Amino acid sequence: MASSPQILAQTNPLPGDIDGYWAAGCINELARRGAIVLNDLQPAPPDGPSLDLARFYPNAPATWEVVTTMLNRSFPTEAAYGGASTLETALGLASPVNMLYTFPAEYADPGRAITRGEAVTAIAAKAQLPYVARANELLRESLEDGDRVPPYAVEGTAAVLAANALVSSENPRRANSFAPITRGEVAALVCAASPDLQLRVTIAPARHAVPATLAAQAEPTEELRGVWLTNIDSEVLFSRDELAAGIQRLKAMNINTLYPVVWNMGYTQYPSAVAERYLGRSRRLWPGENPPFEAAQGDRDMLQELIELAHAADMAVIPWFEFGFMAPGDYPLHETRPEWFTQRRDGTKDIPMGNEVFTWMNPFHPQTRGLLLGMIDEILANYDVEGVQVDDHLGLPVDMGYDPYTVGLYRQEHGGSAPPDDENDAEWMRWRADKISQFMAEVRQVIDLRQPGGILSVSPNPYPFSYMKYLQDWPTWEANGMLDEIIVQIYRNDLERFVWELNKPATAEARKSTATSIGLLSGLKNRPTDMDLLTEQLEAVRDRGYAGVSYFFYQSLWSWSNEPLAEREQQFQTSFSQTAARP
Repeated sequence: MASSPQILAQTNPLPGDIDGYWAAGCINELARRGAIVLNDLQPAPPDGPSLDLARFYPNAPATWEVVTTMLNRSFPTEAAYGGASTLETALGLASPVNMLYTFPAEYADPGRAITRGEAVTAIAAKAQLPYVARANELLRESLEDGDRVPPYAVEGTAAVLAANALVSSENPRRANSFAPITRGEVAALVCAASPDLQLRVTIAPARHAVPATLAAQAEPTEELRGVWLTNIDSEVLFSRDELAAGIQRLKAMNINTLYPVVWNMGYTQYPSAVAERYLGRSRRLWPGENPPFEAAQGDRDMLQELIELAHAADMAVIPWFEFGFMAPGDYPLHETRPEWFTQRRDGTKDIPMGNEVFTWMNPFHPQTRGLLLGMIDEILANYDVEGVQVDDHLGLPVDMGYDPYTVGLYRQEHGGSAPPDDENDAEWMRWRADKISQFMAEVRQVIDLRQPGGILSVSPNPYPFSYMKYLQDWPTWEANGMLDEIIVQIYRNDLERFVWELNKPATAEARKSTATSIGLLSGLKNRPTDMDLLTEQLEAVRDRGYAGVSYFFYQSLWSWSNEPLAEREQQFQTSFSQTAARP
């Protein structure tokens, strides 16, 4: 439970060494409240006041110990979240969604004198100031040295600036992130960032940096602008007329890449000889058994139609193997090929997701691997596409892998020892994740042999969640040169968690060497996404230098929204007013 800031009696001594100091009013008010520690530096500096006075030493360097003490006495403090860093624990940060999450742990020595950038970031985290969508741009436009704020301090400095709380004893138009900060300057920043007006007004307006008013954000000339096309809660794939109208609608908002589903709910959405051989059925475009509709489709090839229409509109087509190794709970193969499926240690296989129940095909079994590799090879051989995509389902739930085949394979490679009972055992997790990585290397090989230059795109969950939940070690895939394109799914319904996810180390690192974009949730049937939030998320992606965005999914761009359709269409067209090449 959160504790209130410590406020002591008005009889607390006031410091006698701040006469004439620019933030004297702030320091006195903090002293009255017991938010600062007096007389903690001994002996007194040679030119300091006599020992009979309470002293604050405003010009002495501030250490992390001084800062955490001042912040904990000035803002509510809670028990730190599990897994918090040393500094997050010292500050009582209850959620990892804070601006110190990626702060280097080795910088948190309590006795170390710190910089302005460090102090400002800590204050932003402790005061729970909101993230700024266009943080880098705000810093550049507002401050003389805004382009020199270190990466770990960008979010915090922008948040403090946007809150009109970035104050300075000298030039307010400079962040001076690398300059040592004094105790008096920390106190001034605390007062300026406080929700208490009585503290805020102690700092003169002339000491505040003024946040710039930003013009419309510039559009990149190279940018991924993708849309996933599904056969769930959407009919865009079910006729050529719907496809033609949909692609023209997307062309009007300058979309340049389509990701049509070709493998979900255990079936292909295109005529597949591989599926016919493995599954006994070459295609099921409609999501469910609906013979009259399927019969009406005749010999229609949705994928071929889409490719022709999209290429005529200058859009790339990257077929999306949505389900990876996931399978429906009522899959006929459970009866005919039970050895293809994996299970938990207790033998259960069902995976509830929403109103559906799914299972998981064994990613280590040669026939299930052959099925997926065969379909990928088939599409590259038969269709004029730019590449293929797999997503977060190309992995294995961490509690799975206790089926007889996998147990036997593990024993074979471990001198007869069985897998650990603990599904989260580090070596057991690594062994399974490495096997999945080996499969991805096989996917890469198929592409290189069948279509040299073809794109291998992956759309994972953020790391480390992708690894801890699904044993999907996509940063290793990227580091080993397997991937041409990454679209990290950051489906969040607020800007705070969204930007925090953007700054995850694995995502930020990947963009240095591989075109890395962000997946945005444009809405679900029962969960619309407000247009203002989608616009802010796009701005945040562009501001932080990612390669672009892809929207999940087509139908929710327009339907189930809280705004009028015309308003959403207008905003998308404003956000993408010019054409852009794929990165």
